[in-house]
Amino acid sequence: MQQPYYVIDFSASACMFEIRINDYPVIHMNATHQVSTMVPINYAILEKGKQKITASILPVVGQTEIDQQAELRFNIKLFDVVNNFVFDKQFGEYQSKPVEDKKLPVIRYESSFEAEVPYTLNAWQNGTDLKDVKDCREKLKLVYDKIIKLIQDGKYDEYKRLIAGREGNMAQSMYLSGQESEGRFKELLKEFEGMKVQPLPADAIMMQYADNKVAVLKRLNGDAALYLLDPKTGEELMLDITFYIPKGKTDFEII
Repeated sequence: MQQPYYVIDFSASACMFEIRINDYPVIHMNATHQVSTMVPINYAILEKGKQKITASILPVVGQTEIDQQAELRFNIKLFDVVNNFVFDKQFGEYQSKPVEDKKLPVIRYESSFEAEVPYTLNAWQNGTDLKDVKDCREKLKLVYDKIIKLIQDGKYDEYKRLIAGREGNMAQSMYLSGQESEGRFKELLKEFEGMKVQPLPADAIMMQYADNKVAVLKRLNGDAALYLLDPKTGEELMLDITFYIPKGKTDFEII
């Protein structure tokens, strides 16, 4: 298959949950009600071979124990992009066990699968171990503040330059043409219209992923700390971007 396209098909209810591929988050959601959809995961598959998949089930925001009705199920599906997204197969099924009357703070699951992809991404595997970085959170905050200022000032060309590495990996892993990749950015700018970027929350929490090579700031409810708000409707646009420090450098970059 020339252009294999992997997705996770999931449904969840009464829980907050996160699914990671190779310790990189591909889904994070506070599912107070039933929710189900499919999300692409190619961008977290850096090269062909064995891929690790992990899932965490947590209490919904505001609770300390997992609801008795909490449920998470998913499987991985493979499509062929060349042949107009023809379904090929599904595998890796997971169904959480009933919580019943157990008082659980977290449920974890780990497995692996083999992926065949025709690319190798230049991503966080070439990053610095953040455990060795002094003042890591302060350095991370600096790049957030820079991005917020760029958006406030409407300097979108500079913002586009900062996300170029990330977007290049997205294009490569999702088989996008140059025109399609450019279209992604134009659509983002359309979504910016009428919205105002918000200050970084003072209580934002730093999370580390990808075996401590990727960092991000999150709000207490698990949502991205970097977001825009429509003052008229209250609608939020979250910018779920992550950061790493390339080996040989000292500052965070978007990945």
